[in-house]
This record gives sequence, structure tokens and C-alpha cells, in this order.
Amino acid sequence: MELSSILLAIVIILAATAFCVALFDRLGFGSILGFIVAGVLIGPHTPGPVPVHAVEELQSIAQLGVVLFMFTVGLELRPQKVWAMRRLIFGLGSAQMLVTAAALALYMVLLLGAPWEAATLIGLAFAMSSTAIVMGTLAERGELASEHGRTTFAILMAQDMWVVPVMALVPVLAHTTGAGGSTPLWQTLLLVLGVIGGILIVGRWLLPAALGYFAGQRQMDAFGVVLFLAVILAAWAVDKVGISMTLGAFLLGMLLSASDLRYQIEASVTPFKQSLMGLFFIAVGMSIDVGAILRDWDVLLVHVPAVLVLKALVLIGLALAFGIGRAAAIRIGFYLSQVGEFAFVLLGAAVVAGLISNDGHTLAMLVVAVSMIATPLMVKAGAALAGRLAGAARDTASDVPADLERHVVIIGYDEVGQLIALMLEHANIPYVAVERDLAIVERAKRAGRQVYLGNMYSPATQAAAGVGKATAVYVTSHDNQAAKALAVTLHQLYPQLDVYVRLRTLQDQDELVGKGIKHAATSYIESTLSRGGDMLKNLGVPEPEVDDVVGTLRKDNYSSVRAAYVDAASS
Repeated sequence: MELSSILLAIVIILAATAFCVALFDRLGFGSILGFIVAGVLIGPHTPGPVPVHAVEELQSIAQLGVVLFMFTVGLELRPQKVWAMRRLIFGLGSAQMLVTAAALALYMVLLLGAPWEAATLIGLAFAMSSTAIVMGTLAERGELASEHGRTTFAILMAQDMWVVPVMALVPVLAHTTGAGGSTPLWQTLLLVLGVIGGILIVGRWLLPAALGYFAGQRQMDAFGVVLFLAVILAAWAVDKVGISMTLGAFLLGMLLSASDLRYQIEASVTPFKQSLMGLFFIAVGMSIDVGAILRDWDVLLVHVPAVLVLKALVLIGLALAFGIGRAAAIRIGFYLSQVGEFAFVLLGAAVVAGLISNDGHTLAMLVVAVSMIATPLMVKAGAALAGRLAGAARDTASDVPADLERHVVIIGYDEVGQLIALMLEHANIPYVAVERDLAIVERAKRAGRQVYLGNMYSPATQAAAGVGKATAVYVTSHDNQAAKALAVTLHQLYPQLDVYVRLRTLQDQDELVGKGIKHAATSYIESTLSRGGDMLKNLGVPEPEVDDVVGTLRKDNYSSVRAAYVDAASS
């Protein structure tokens, strides 16, 4: 292929990708669907000027993007946090695998007349979800730290752990129908334990020492090379013993989560991770045969919704059984309803073992591909349904004790609201918190907190929360305009009430102070002065001088700070 042809192909690929990503992001479906559709348009199954045929090779290379992504996820989670999630990983995750596989196998045996061996294997393959698509979508929507995000992550980790026993089951089921066996399971488990032990040694001692040395010598090129070597080696090692590559990368990242070099490590891999993740989704799109989908549309119209709905219902039911809030459970079910990329591997092994026919394999692969494409739609539908549930849920602010008085009303139970509640508890001051997110309310209730569902713009909710009998309200919200509007409304309705409100800028603070809300304050100045004072002390500045600096900056309502901001803006 001539250089000019290669450059033309690159131009077409980048143009198609940029157009599709921008379009689908604009439509609210996220960039992942855009990457997949771009892959469909430029793939070998679509007529056009870009002859891209090495789809499997491209997917293998792009898989490194998923590996690096899970490595960075591990960097955010210390081992103690993962251990605290053990009930979700080993309990909910394992239950999801078994119950979902059983439900899908019954569907195939009873309605399609499939042999139970093939149905069992396909059920297990379809029970797994796409780590790349789901985690990528969670990250794109900023939901990794939410209740449904953490639970979804735990289930995906459990699914990765099931790869080894599921692969070991292939020859067992094949033997039932006349095929051969493979390595004994106990030998495979010993190899797995050995590899995990090796990763623990490298991630706990060897790699931190090597990275620390190169960072100290300011040899950042060597730092990056050694880091990538370790990540790829961990992924390769677990892949050789039959575990998902992402699990090895995640484990290594988790071991480095306590390192002082964590942020430099993350900065080193992020650019490559993002590019390779996009390439992975493009490669997924390239593997989709639109012609085959159109030929079998009537069959797919039955089986794809059946798989999506069955998986979602099982996940929602199990999540509720494990104490997850209703809104979060719905989101989890819809997020994980698609079939994951591991199904490609398992279905291929099933064909080789003689468990399913070539026609059955083709149909199953189409179901997997279409379910992946449907993920953004399912995520949006799940979010809408969860939001409707929250909107339709009974306003529980009416449950606030009627005799409550001289208390504090906390409006918004985010991180700041929870901290205020904790301070009030330690001071033995009664409080009630009102929150609009049903999932947060349910989680807080399980923890024994005085948190109720309600909209504080409603006069009925204000009365139920006892705002007229309260000594103060504290308004906290990530929506700065909403916080300002509510604070002004409450001050006008209850002028005797002390209204505290967390704001974003000094201009916001001045605006509300001018309207009589004397406890309006920015969220960053005081915390910055406190942290900055600590920094000066650590740098050797005497404490009296630090106090003078901080006092000067606080003086006259931060007048010197305002002057500095004006100077910076005008320079």
C-alpha cells in the first residue's frame, strides 16, 4: 500500500470518527457510540474507499486502551476500599453471573430448543457485560463515584474473576457431547495464584522502587518505559493463565494507589489510554456486519430485546435484594444489560469444541454486537426511568417529627451536607436534611441519618421540615445558581432565619450579602487559606508570620484578595 493511500485512509478514518463522535455526543448518546458507528462506516463490511481488514489485530492492539483504563481505575482505589466492597464483588457479582446465566439458558432451552450444554455456555457468555463500554460510559458521564457506578464496577470485577472457571467449563461440557478435555482446573488455579503473587511482589516492592529511582534521577522517559512494561507484563501474565487482562492491570494499579508517585503515574498513561480506548471502540464497530444484521433483523428483533430485558430484570432484582436503592438498581440493570467482549472469545471456543454450530455462532455474535450498540440507549432509558421513579416517589419530608424545633435544616446531602450533619451530631444539635436524589436518601436512611426526600422550593416541604421553627438552614449544592436562588427565596420567606449558603465565587457572595444573607460564603477561599497556611509552615515560615499573612488576606472582607483578582483580570 503506497504512502499516499495510507495517508488518505488515515484522513478518512479521522474525519469519519470526528464527525460521528461529535454528532452522537451532540445528540446525548455519548462519544462511545460515535466511535462504534465510525468503525462500522469504515470497516470491512461497509463498501467504501478504506480497506480495513485486519480487525482482529486492531482489536488486540486497541485492547491496551482498556488495560490502561482499568489500571487508572485501580490507581483510584486502595486495597482497603476494594476489600470493603467484597460483599458486592463476591456476593452480588457472583449471584448475578449464576442467576443471569440460568435465566438465559432456560430461555434458550425452553423457547429455542437448544441443547442444555450449549445453552449453559451461551448463558454464561451472555451473563458477562462489556467492561470497556460500561466503565467508559460511567467515566464519560462522571458517575464512577456514584452508588450505581461503584456497584457496577464491583459486578464487572466479579465477572472478570469468573473467566477462568467458565473457560474451564468448555471442555467439561464438550466432553458430554463427545469433545476432548484440557488442562485440569486445579493446575489452572495454581497458575493463577502464582501469577497474582508475582504481580503483588512487583506492584508492592519492585515497581515502586524502580519508579522512585527514575523519578529521583529525573529520568522521566525511563520512568514511562518501566511503567508501561510493568502494566503490559501484568496484563500479559494474567491473560496467559486465562484471566481477563484488565484484572491484572487493575490489580497492579491498586497496589500503586498509595504511592507518592500516583499522580505522575496517571499522567504518564492517560494520553495513551484515551487514544487506545477510542481505537478499541472503532475496532468493535469494524467487526459489526450491518448486512448480516439486516438479513436477520426479524430474529435479532426478538433475541436482542430478550437478552437486554432478562439481564436488566435479574440485575435490578438482585441489586434490590442486596440493599441497593431503587433508582441505583435500575441504573445498574440498564448499564450492564449488554453482552461483553469476552463472549467473542467464549463463543469461538464453543465452536471449536463442537458445542454450537457455525450458524449458531454467527447469530450469537450478532446478538452480542447489537447489544453493545444498544448500550447508550439503555443507559439513557435507565437514567430516565430512575429519574421518573425519584420524581414519583413520595415526598418523605412529611415524616419529619412535628415537634422538632430550634433545629438546623440542611438542604442538600452531598459531601458538604454530610460533613455539616456530622458536626451537628457531635455538638448534639438537632437537624434534618432534605435531599432530592432518592438514591442518596435511601442510602442515608440505611445508615441511620435524618435525611428525607423533598423539594425545598415547595411550601409544603418547607413546612414539613419545620423551616419556620428552625434556627438556621444550610444550603449546599453543586448547582451554584440553584443554591443562590433557594437561599434568596428562604431569606425572603423567613427573614428571622440564619441562612448559610455555599457559593462558588466572591461575586456570588457579594450579591447575596447585598440582599441581606450575611452568612453567604465561597467554598474555596477559607479552605485555601487554611491549606496555604499549612504549606507556609512546612516551608519554614514562623507561625506568627503565617498568622499575619492569613489575617491580612482575610482583612476587610478579603479586600487584598479582591485586589489581586482585579489586577490579574486586567493584566
